[in-house]
Amino acid sequence: MDLTVRPERLVAGGEALAREEDGDHAGRVVFVEGALPGELVRVRLTSSKKDYAKGAVTEVLERSPLRDSPSCAHRRAGCGGCDWMHLAPAGQLDAKAEIVRESLRRVGRLDAEVVDDLVRAGGSVSPFGYRTTIRVVGGPAGAVGYREQGSDRVVPASSCPVADSTLSRLLPLLDLDEGTELTLRRSVATGAVTALWDRAHRRGVRGLPAEVHIGERAWLVERVAGRDLRVSAPAFFQSGQQAAELLGDAVTRAAPELHGCGHAIDAYGGVGLFAVTTMSTAGHVTLVESSASACRDAEHNLSERLSAGTVSIVRGEVGRVAAPAVLPPATGAAPVDVIVADPARPGLGRPGRDALVAHDAPVVVLVSCDPVSLARDVSLLAEAGYVADGVEVLDLFPQTHHVETVTRLVRRGD
Repeated sequence: MDLTVRPERLVAGGEALAREEDGDHAGRVVFVEGALPGELVRVRLTSSKKDYAKGAVTEVLERSPLRDSPSCAHRRAGCGGCDWMHLAPAGQLDAKAEIVRESLRRVGRLDAEVVDDLVRAGGSVSPFGYRTTIRVVGGPAGAVGYREQGSDRVVPASSCPVADSTLSRLLPLLDLDEGTELTLRRSVATGAVTALWDRAHRRGVRGLPAEVHIGERAWLVERVAGRDLRVSAPAFFQSGQQAAELLGDAVTRAAPELHGCGHAIDAYGGVGLFAVTTMSTAGHVTLVESSASACRDAEHNLSERLSAGTVSIVRGEVGRVAAPAVLPPATGAAPVDVIVADPARPGLGRPGRDALVAHDAPVVVLVSCDPVSLARDVSLLAEAGYVADGVEVLDLFPQTHHVETVTRLVRRGD
């Protein structure tokens, strides 16, 4: 079924929200892939329910001034990696900031005027060539590419405009068994490349240059804020070195109290990005992380402070091991001045929230990669007595709907 709609706004997930204007479903919400606010578009529905429908643009009848033609042939062929390439880079950060505002209003139930005062657009990485970690998948007949948006079909890719140029040039050299997922990462600092793929396809990758470091024990060194960080192939890292720099700067702005504070907690600390950079002058840092490989990296990256006894690394889920009663006595008994929490996409949830607020730290900085989980967590923290005092929106994934936020929360009454 086709219909014509004029979308109102972009929403979390990247689609545009429109409403049917007439017919049996007049007023029903339609989530439209590939549309921009204010445009008049013809849409083919892909699913239809009583309260909402989903569809994709088949024709743009009236264009937004921010509409761009995707420069990537693979995106035009259906690659799902860059779902916002139809939105000009100049408009992407502002669009993401508005999605964050809408999520805080609707999901977080914050007053609209309060939200407008809280949220501001921060910085963005370069729109192309910024990703130093990519994941490709093998398709039929050894093809290498990315999955089509909304399906498992592999769109072959001989290059990738958002990937680091070295990684992009590797793509035509590769030959993968169908279904093999290969993660490639390159260091901007040293040029080293790591490769990791699933054990189910142990012999499923061919064509990697001899100098590429392969496997779960492979690692490289990236430099952020003048500090070297070892990053193992299985460990999480930001979209690139630029992103890590921007994020660290935003955390420093959100919590100037980190400078010279007595005790800081780096929750979901990964390889130690914040512990090494933004928390370098804290008297004591407690890093909590569940990934074994990331903890090994953090131990390496913080080895001098570990030897000096000014860092503790606790392996485990934050909701289980970050409460004061569970942390090592030497640090668990010390007052916590600042908590920085960078959870995965689902957010803190109640277990993470409860473990962190039990420390009664005056300042909590929440790093979020999803506007809906951000809104939920802000609401949960408000229940525990923490008030949002600023939200900075960062674009660390240009050409996609993905958005990063850094939120400062302060204990009510401080």
